[in-house]
Amino acid sequence: MKKNIEKVLITETEIRNKVKELAQRLAVDYEHKSLTIISILNGSLIFLSDLIRHIPFPVKIDTIRVNTYIGDSKVPKGEADIINNISLDIKDEHVLIVDDILDTGKTLSKIVQVIKKHNPLSLKVCILLNKIARREVEIVPDYCCFEIEDKFVVGYGLDFDNKYRNLPYIAVLKEGCYNCSVK
Repeated sequence: MKKNIEKVLITETEIRNKVKELAQRLAVDYEHKSLTIISILNGSLIFLSDLIRHIPFPVKIDTIRVNTYIGDSKVPKGEADIINNISLDIKDEHVLIVDDILDTGKTLSKIVQVIKKHNPLSLKVCILLNKIARREVEIVPDYCCFEIEDKFVVGYGLDFDNKYRNLPYIAVLKEGCYNCSVK
């Protein structure tokens, strides 16, 4: 895997420190409130797992799964398809959507619309990575760990062809690897 990495963009230590800092901020913002976190699968699983371990009060967790890419490419679809919607009743709940990366904004804005139909008391968005250069839909996250340049990144839950998620850091994938097979 490592031979396909151009460079490490964000180290494991940087991620750990920023996630802990974010959790402390969430603990203050949601103190004395019932919090439901909705994670967007699969990319945000590692981020979510690390994040909630630093939150000092009970949280409810649910997931939503979307299909955003055409086949096994890095080319986004025109519109995200909701594959599995949430199962919790979030009416009158404080809801935090957690995602791995915000780039075009199309997927996240669609998910926000879907979640709003459930009538939460409040709704905020938390992302690990913000790639502003690719934004096509106006959406601003409420919480963000890192802003990154317009590079194809993998690791810490982010993938290419469902691979590289297990890297403990965020890395830029070599451009020639978009079509290479990793075993």
